[in-house]
Amino acid sequence: MNYSIAGAQPVVRADARSLAYILALSLAAAYFLAWPLWRAQFFIEIWFTESWNAYWQDAATTWLPIYRPPDNLAGNNYPPLSFYAVGFIGKLLHVDNLFVGRWLSLVGLSALAVEAFLVVRTLTGEKLGAAVAALWYLAIMARNSTMYVGANDPQIAGLAIMGAGLIWFLRRTEFGGSPTPALMLMVVSGFWKHNNVAIPLAALAWLWLSRSKYAYRSTAASAEAVLVGLAACVVVFGPNFIPSLLATRQYAWSNVLGNIGHLQWYAVALLIWGAWAVCDRSSQPAKFTAVHIGLALSTCILQWLGHGIFGNAEFDFIFALAIGLGVAFNRVETSSLARRIGTNRCRDAMIVALLLRLFLTDRQETALLVLSSEFRRSIYISERNVLSEAGTVAATQGDVACFVKLVCRQAGKPFVVDEFKTDELVATGRATPADIAALFRASGITYHPKTQATGAEIDTSLSHWWRS
Repeated sequence: MNYSIAGAQPVVRADARSLAYILALSLAAAYFLAWPLWRAQFFIEIWFTESWNAYWQDAATTWLPIYRPPDNLAGNNYPPLSFYAVGFIGKLLHVDNLFVGRWLSLVGLSALAVEAFLVVRTLTGEKLGAAVAALWYLAIMARNSTMYVGANDPQIAGLAIMGAGLIWFLRRTEFGGSPTPALMLMVVSGFWKHNNVAIPLAALAWLWLSRSKYAYRSTAASAEAVLVGLAACVVVFGPNFIPSLLATRQYAWSNVLGNIGHLQWYAVALLIWGAWAVCDRSSQPAKFTAVHIGLALSTCILQWLGHGIFGNAEFDFIFALAIGLGVAFNRVETSSLARRIGTNRCRDAMIVALLLRLFLTDRQETALLVLSSEFRRSIYISERNVLSEAGTVAATQGDVACFVKLVCRQAGKPFVVDEFKTDELVATGRATPADIAALFRASGITYHPKTQATGAEIDTSLSHWWRS
């Protein structure tokens, strides 16, 4: 009896510890998700591409061209699948595409958390680290990618399709099956959003590094599928498709320098994974996560060379890092630190460090949502401003180019100018501001500037609120 009770105590303590980890990360994820979930219900501009996407989704459902001639002032450099999927879901449900896209973003985020869990479980066979990966992923995305979580943007949903392909790939390779079907799903995902590239690159690299008998044929099949897909798009959408994807963009290292500081949000998780991976470098999980994280970080930095590319370039890296974090948590006993202080204390330190990085910052939207009536009221005011501005634009004769495209769309004005395209023409020296103004005049386009708050633009500093 005494032996049984004594022997059970470590198990009980271990279960309590695991429960504490899960509970702490769950509360963190719920806390940070509260803000984008609440905000998603309002008719405001969360991110400037929201209505850009909605315009093309509207066009897709009415079978209007979604790729215009290169000399048109409104360009579209995204692949087609997301526009048709969101547009027809909206048409089927009789819901504005703006909100359908927001729902899909949240569904995609949830799917990615589940996929991170399943990938870690596949790589290590254990659940605890898989749960840590999933919950940290939810928390860090809701905390740090608020312009995309719950916004009408295809990136997160597209990455969720890639994540499903990664699970399928790992399961098929684990049991000796051909990975080609999983890679075909990744190709489909590429036609949803084309810059989610780290997962297929990591999958193909893993086939070659592990000397898989399927490496050559799967790589060839993937390349062939991409070419066939591009050719099909040219047939369906016409000769404007390829020039649209290859939109004019300015490239410079200064763009990287302007974004790279954002990676400090993930430095703690990267350090945790790296400290473990060095110690367990001969294991298959360490090798795979090194390939995945390395490629994700590299492609993120390469994408940042382009002007106008922001936090969505990080999404591959965050997902890869969540998987690496979960694997490290499950296999932490192989690290030198765990051998010194013990596995449990090492895991305690990991969770504390992750939570501190999430919470130790002055930007606290969820806290202000609870504490500040002015913060909540600002969103209602922005929504009213969008509607009043739309009334003004609707009364304007002819075509109008709105700084806030949500206003022009609500006013029933067609999409005539993409500021990203005109800005890049100026940035690359292909046009001057005077040339752009002349095009506006020649086309009879009236410009409507932003005159009021139309989004979540109030100060999010908790300390400022406290002092005031």
